[in-house]
Amino acid sequence: MVEVVLNNIFELSAYLSPIFILAAFAVTTPFINYILKQMGKEKYLGVWTSFAFLSSLIVLTISLIGIRWLGEPIILRLGFSPIESTLIIDPLGQFFAFIFLIVSLAAAIHSITYMERDLNLGSYYLLMQFMTIGLVGLTYTNDLFTFFVLWELMAISSYVLVAFRYHLDEPVEAGVKYILMSGVGSLIMLYGISYVYGFVGSLNAKAIHFGLTALPFIPLIFVLSLLLIGFGIKAAFFPFWTWLPDAHPAAPSPISALLSGIVIKAGILGIIKFIVPVVGFIRLELGLTMAVIAGLTMTVANLLALMQDDIKRLLAYSSITNIGFILIGVAAAIYGAGISGVASSLFHTFSHALGKGLAFLAVGSIIYRLETRSISKIEGLGRKMPFTAAALIIALLGLAGMPPLPGFWSKWLLIYSSIQAGLWGLAFIGVFNSVLAVIFYLWLLQRLFFAEPTEKVLDEGKEPPFPIKLALALLMVIMIIIGFYPAPIFDMVINAAEVFMMLFG
Repeated sequence: MVEVVLNNIFELSAYLSPIFILAAFAVTTPFINYILKQMGKEKYLGVWTSFAFLSSLIVLTISLIGIRWLGEPIILRLGFSPIESTLIIDPLGQFFAFIFLIVSLAAAIHSITYMERDLNLGSYYLLMQFMTIGLVGLTYTNDLFTFFVLWELMAISSYVLVAFRYHLDEPVEAGVKYILMSGVGSLIMLYGISYVYGFVGSLNAKAIHFGLTALPFIPLIFVLSLLLIGFGIKAAFFPFWTWLPDAHPAAPSPISALLSGIVIKAGILGIIKFIVPVVGFIRLELGLTMAVIAGLTMTVANLLALMQDDIKRLLAYSSITNIGFILIGVAAAIYGAGISGVASSLFHTFSHALGKGLAFLAVGSIIYRLETRSISKIEGLGRKMPFTAAALIIALLGLAGMPPLPGFWSKWLLIYSSIQAGLWGLAFIGVFNSVLAVIFYLWLLQRLFFAEPTEKVLDEGKEPPFPIKLALALLMVIMIIIGFYPAPIFDMVINAAEVFMMLFG
């Protein structure tokens, strides 16, 4: 492990190029928006935002395959900060950043056409950039203070984006519910962070690891519970998910893709970074607790998904289900299968981000043409919108874990890690819920492809414009390539898990 003390912002920018690229584009976005607005071309601000995400993704990809990925983690200590703040460049964070930028890029491209009918596009794209800056910044944090600051940047941006169409009742209601629940979660997290500092005297990840593991049973349980609730509300696992089924359908579809694909993964990132390494002597108790939460999250959300006619609400419950799957790996990592547990959580985070991002963008294509979310009104659309329907079927089959798509490989690794940890009951629940998910995904696909087209589909159904199809094609191609050739992702997640576990002994 290499430690570097930084004394100015220019030194920092050399190590965190993806963040600084995003920040540079965000700073200039209002100026670009003004120029485009004068020209009557405000919708093309989406091209500028897409280029921001693409540029950052290219730089990050170079670092992923370069010496930083293969070398030791780099700890950056910010000598110019009045409060201790440390950052880390490691495979775990870079992998999450890679996921965040891919889905953000697809959502920005999709928005070029999807959002063209809306007003205040300058605010929309700036908030999207701020949200992604917060998310990518979280991946580099190595202390709870910096993590919380970037968490709030991400969270506040997402609150406004959910309620972006404030002239409608549904987004406002969903946004208020989201801000209330997530705000309470942030306060609980901050309360937990204050206790961490009181017990340990530092918010650095390494100090937290050694300090909290030395605590007696009751204080350790108390602190970890506060952090787990704070992370859990954002991750939307049982029983903290009630904001999500309202927020996802109400938000514009590109924002739904971001919320479901990457924003809720911020909670998973927090759990892996700051809870998994400090379980200490309560390993068995906390591992079993996470296993119970995972089982309940998967099962209850799956059953609720079966009752939905609103396709975005169905996908929202599916997101909750897949958070439960990710928690299988977290439970296995805590209970004893450290490397395979973390690796399986990372892989399923990746496969779910791609699949759910593609699913919401495909549904956004349907809404763009048919202006409805009711499944009963879009039956038979595969005959009028074959490309959109193909994107949706690939997304749903990937989420269901059908081979050879990425979801199959990630679910296989999750079940393997739970068996390796000795959590046989959790493995069985995971398999059961995979079968249950396949049932309602196939039921949905049957209605979309084999049912007689509705009158609305016959009258209004046709493929969306090019930018929307490009966004769908981007995620479809990545899913198909990874499905047939998953070795690079396997290598990445195993390497990330090994380096992460090495950091904490």
